[in-house]
Amino acid sequence: MGNKDNAMTNKSANLESLSDPDSNRKDVLQYLLEKATVFYEETIGVLSGIFRISEFINTESPEDAFYEYVVRVLIEESRCENASIFVLKDDNLFLRAATGDKGIKGNKDLVIGLGQGVAGRCANEGKLILVNDVCLCDFFVKKATQVEIGSMLCVPVKEGDSIIGVLNLSHSQVGFFSEHHVRMFELFGLLVGQILALVRIHDVLKKEYIDMEGIIQQKDIVLKDMSGKYKAIVDATGDFVFLFEDDKVVFSNKAFKGITDRSIEYLEDIFDSDSASVIKQHIAGLSPGQDLDLEVSVGMLDGSNREGEFFIKRLSPFQTLVIMRDITIKKHFEQKSMQTEKLTSLGLLTSGIAHELNNKLTPVLGFAELIDVSSLNPPDKRRLSAIVNSADAAKSIVESLLVFSKDLPPQRTIFDIREVIDRTITLYSPTIKKRNIKIITEIEPGPLVIRADMNCMEQVIVNLINNSIDAIGGNSGEITIRSFHDEGHIFIRVEDTGCGIPENVMSKVFDPFFTTKGQGKGTGLGLSICYGIIKDHEGDITLENTSNGAIAEIRLPASTGDISKGFLHGRVEYRVNRKDRKNRKKHAYIMVIEDEGNLLDLIEDALSPYYYVTGYRNGKEALNHINDHDWGLIISDLRMPEMDGMEFYGEALKSNPELKDIFVFITGDTYDLQVKAFFEQTDVAYIKKPFKIKEIMDVVQRYATDKRAEH
Repeated sequence: MGNKDNAMTNKSANLESLSDPDSNRKDVLQYLLEKATVFYEETIGVLSGIFRISEFINTESPEDAFYEYVVRVLIEESRCENASIFVLKDDNLFLRAATGDKGIKGNKDLVIGLGQGVAGRCANEGKLILVNDVCLCDFFVKKATQVEIGSMLCVPVKEGDSIIGVLNLSHSQVGFFSEHHVRMFELFGLLVGQILALVRIHDVLKKEYIDMEGIIQQKDIVLKDMSGKYKAIVDATGDFVFLFEDDKVVFSNKAFKGITDRSIEYLEDIFDSDSASVIKQHIAGLSPGQDLDLEVSVGMLDGSNREGEFFIKRLSPFQTLVIMRDITIKKHFEQKSMQTEKLTSLGLLTSGIAHELNNKLTPVLGFAELIDVSSLNPPDKRRLSAIVNSADAAKSIVESLLVFSKDLPPQRTIFDIREVIDRTITLYSPTIKKRNIKIITEIEPGPLVIRADMNCMEQVIVNLINNSIDAIGGNSGEITIRSFHDEGHIFIRVEDTGCGIPENVMSKVFDPFFTTKGQGKGTGLGLSICYGIIKDHEGDITLENTSNGAIAEIRLPASTGDISKGFLHGRVEYRVNRKDRKNRKKHAYIMVIEDEGNLLDLIEDALSPYYYVTGYRNGKEALNHINDHDWGLIISDLRMPEMDGMEFYGEALKSNPELKDIFVFITGDTYDLQVKAFFEQTDVAYIKKPFKIKEIMDVVQRYATDKRAEH
């Protein structure tokens, strides 16, 4: 307070000298002008400093830069020689920045305790302290400064009511600071406090922003990586995925490249106009958040028709996700599966009918053979011949039905392809006669042997004949089937006089699901399956037009092996056990087990003149008499009620294992897998129904002794 009183005294003395009547009026005016100029300059300087400090916040500079900026502005905008700024922390003042007009920098390591020196007392009391003469100030600490100080002004820096620091202003001149300085710099200190608070907030926010930006960048990298992976997944899927926004396609995956090379901007770039309209209608019917699953048949822009399984999700009022799975192949296979199931059921029915027909045909052929032809007149002989010929033809048809009715697993054997062709033609003969179509065969004499799956070859020839029949349509026509051997290959050609194949689709005839037939008349799988079968057998199949129709040619490697003699392939009518029976004692007693009365009567009628024959209607009944005689032969049907032939065989061998060598089975179902396995495992002899009397007599003579030999 002493320094303040001295300044007031000096000011009074100056005013008194000015009021002296003898003073020069000009000097007074000059003095007042100088004072006003200094006041104006200092005011303008401080105001400019305040403005510059307030503008600092826009620079987004860090807090440390703010301290340097404050002291530099104070020196540049005021007449102070030195300026420094301290920050209060933990009851200590830490020097943050200091500068002077002579370029002297302060000691950044300077720390002043709260209440120590002028700055410490200012911070402790929270009010401005003016020292006009530091030499007269008891609490001024000389060692705390590196410059010459005559007077100083300490201004508290406040944030609200809290002291956060101190501004130190000094000058080498004693009494430099006026009341005007006090008021101006007190306002300056308040402004610095507010701006410092903002700078600190800015620094905190900036740090948070930088941290957040780093997190966002990291998340962005992860998101981009995930997006890339998801896009790769979406692109890898065979499903068609696109995003529909504001009537435009804003995203589509790579699946669309298979149907178009053009950029996709609208639905009409994917689907035909009708299909695009249907999809838009479904989209329009959805509210945001709703989704829809449906199956729609759509036309694609490439001209193909596809069965689509759609998932449509309305993401927002303007954005819709559409996923289409192409289920065309699935649908075709479902239809094919249904067709296969129907064919399987038909096959079982056909097999059962064929079995019954065999049972009926056998007595017809057998009793016809037993008739004494010499006693018949010529008309009766012709009638009997017609009966036998018709029964033989029926026998061939039944045999073909049995082959085609069985769903047999692939099995490659060596056989004569002529047999397959003959059997197929026999099967189709009734159909083509009704349609006024003639089948002409030009088959090379001599075996045409291949190693293949017989059922597959039958399927190929059947498909080719079907196609020829469809090509001829309702007109009369011819189908010519040729087969021959040439340079190590077997050739099969099926030529028709139908409508031929349009040249523009010739390259697609072997494609799956491609068909030129009308709706419901074909699946488009026939020729593609034929192609696959022939290629799998290391062969070739071609199709081309002729002047009168079309011709399909198959080329397969010829085989040099022996033709298989099994019951599945070939026309072997009976097979006997090849074991040596020369030393076996033969007997005239024959057991016959057959559930069909007429067939049982036939066998008894045929064999009774030469052997002692006893008949039974099922295996269970026969088993009860298995020990009645020393049987020379047991003839048994396979399919019978109560106990069938296979079960009877097993039970009989349990009773007497030696009976194994005298069993002969009669059956018309040798294509059945269970029957096939039974014959392969047991190696037992069998005769195929329908049989002739001579065939069964030949077999019986191998086993049993004529009863006349016993006398």
